[in-house]
Amino acid sequence: MSALFPFPRLPYGWFVAARASELPAGATRSFRYFDHDLVLYRGDDGVAHALDAYCPHLGAHLGEGGCVVGDTIRCPFHGWRFGADGRCVEVPYSPRLPRVGVRAWPVVERGGLLFLWHDADGGAPAFDLPDFEGDDYTERRDVDFVVRTHPQELMENTADIAHFGFLHGARNHRYLDDWRSDGPLAQTRIGFSASGAALGAPVDWIDLEIEFRLYGLGYLVIDSHVAEAGVDGRIRVCATPIAGDDVRVFFMSNVKRMADAAFKIGRASCRERV
Repeated sequence: MSALFPFPRLPYGWFVAARASELPAGATRSFRYFDHDLVLYRGDDGVAHALDAYCPHLGAHLGEGGCVVGDTIRCPFHGWRFGADGRCVEVPYSPRLPRVGVRAWPVVERGGLLFLWHDADGGAPAFDLPDFEGDDYTERRDVDFVVRTHPQELMENTADIAHFGFLHGARNHRYLDDWRSDGPLAQTRIGFSASGAALGAPVDWIDLEIEFRLYGLGYLVIDSHVAEAGVDGRIRVCATPIAGDDVRVFFMSNVKRMADAAFKIGRASCRERV
């Protein structure tokens, strides 16, 4: 438990580790998540894997000088190789294999992102991730940053409807649906009126509906609908614990493509349409 937050510091669930483009075939990347040093590598077959970073032999970091061989990773110190399940599969100077290995982390690749499954008790993935949008949405814009917080504090923002008025200047903010939950999955829908000027729209106020879909404490999908403009937007918020109270936040957004190819989000383009 963190000194700052009254709940378990490392929740279970799916958490983004990196963008898939950061890990080309045959490459390794080193990360620190969940108070663990990890190595991600992509085998020659294109599949991504994640292991604890330190070789159980003499502690060399597999991601610092290690290399990918087929679908395994080779330690830079003595050449021991470890498979995707973490087991040692080769000791180049011995015909006998030691019964040692490193922890393997479940990895899935969705929508250009690499997700890790974390469970402090070592449990298998307990729920799946939703499908990502196809070509009917624009390319996502994304940014990531590190903040001192807890994933739960970030995700509880979805339930904090009062802040819409004070922080975002919204009016008439209310729940359109009650919260519905099924284990780690939860969703609701809210409505509010926002300043047209703030959104770049040629009206004083514009009505929005937003649906929140929460998949554990690491992954949130926010869909917004502006009926008056015919605009559907999507935001994804992913929060991955690093160490201590540091969390890496991935923030992504895009919009549904429109039949009017000249339509663009922004104050100037909205004025052009008047």
